[in-house]
Amino acid sequence: MKIEKIAEILNEKFVGEGETEIFGAASLENARTGEISFVEKAEFSESAQNTKASCLIIPENFNAPLPCSYFKVKNPKIAFAKIAEILHQPKKQSGIHSTAQIVKTAKIGKEVFIGAFSVIGENTEIGDNTQIFENVKIAENTKIGADCFIFPNVVIYENVSIGNNVKLHAGVVVGADGFGFVRDAERYIKFPQIGSVVIEDEVEIGANSCIDRGALGETRIGKGTKIDNLVQIGHNVQIGKRVVIAAQTGISGSTIIEDDCVIGGQVGFGDHATVKSGAIIGSKAGILPGKIVRQGVWWGVPVQPLDEYKRQNAYVKSLPRMREEIKVLKKQVAALEVKKTAKK
Repeated sequence: MKIEKIAEILNEKFVGEGETEIFGAASLENARTGEISFVEKAEFSESAQNTKASCLIIPENFNAPLPCSYFKVKNPKIAFAKIAEILHQPKKQSGIHSTAQIVKTAKIGKEVFIGAFSVIGENTEIGDNTQIFENVKIAENTKIGADCFIFPNVVIYENVSIGNNVKLHAGVVVGADGFGFVRDAERYIKFPQIGSVVIEDEVEIGANSCIDRGALGETRIGKGTKIDNLVQIGHNVQIGKRVVIAAQTGISGSTIIEDDCVIGGQVGFGDHATVKSGAIIGSKAGILPGKIVRQGVWWGVPVQPLDEYKRQNAYVKSLPRMREEIKVLKKQVAALEVKKTAKK
């Protein structure tokens, strides 16, 4: 991609040679000829002046001379990410491997790739340009949109709907039964898990994460949401748009996470919790069943506003000192009691 094309994408002006070809993105220290990098802060001017990159994206207040073409932008990191995403898309292929199993009722779009030993079920639809890699199992009555990447060993159960530009990384399971049982005397009876999963456009789900189907309704992941590796999402969970969820988080059934929330790693949600739009929850927090988490920054077990959590944490850290002080006070009180008794 030529620098002048990058200028069109970013809608920014550049200084330097527009015909230069850029084939990849790299860090400032490791960039080579033909690669683009970025400078996040003007303080890194020395590293920028020594770079071997062919193009840099720099902040507006950067004024040192540079050995290559450059863009001055308001937020270099965002601009760099936009270009890197285009330069480093997973390689697209087309065609169907001879070992893939596709039933006659499946509808396969144009320029679709289906890898070795993958299975496509009855009445399933695959959109144009979607890439389905090796050992993927897609069950019946499932719809997958255009330009998706379904990486190896993904399992998609029946009656799942997946939008456009979705990425499911290796080992993701979509539509398995939710964990729902009712107790009858001395045994558990499974409550029906016959709902569906809806994954909207531009969602990315990390390796070995699981999205359970709804019990009677649907589990939904909103547009633009990004989910890390090893995340468990229970039945009937509703996740809004542009939510970010870090690794090893577990979300119990019927929880609602509204738009634009940030969830740290290893957060545990009780069932029927609600997280309001814009809330940020720190790692290892615990949300009790039915809890409503409002906008703001939250942390701790049970979860609480960050300022309160920090205050309580400070009290806990002061306990050893308080223990020693109490010991001294007890000795002083005992000594006073002895003197009082002696006077009598």
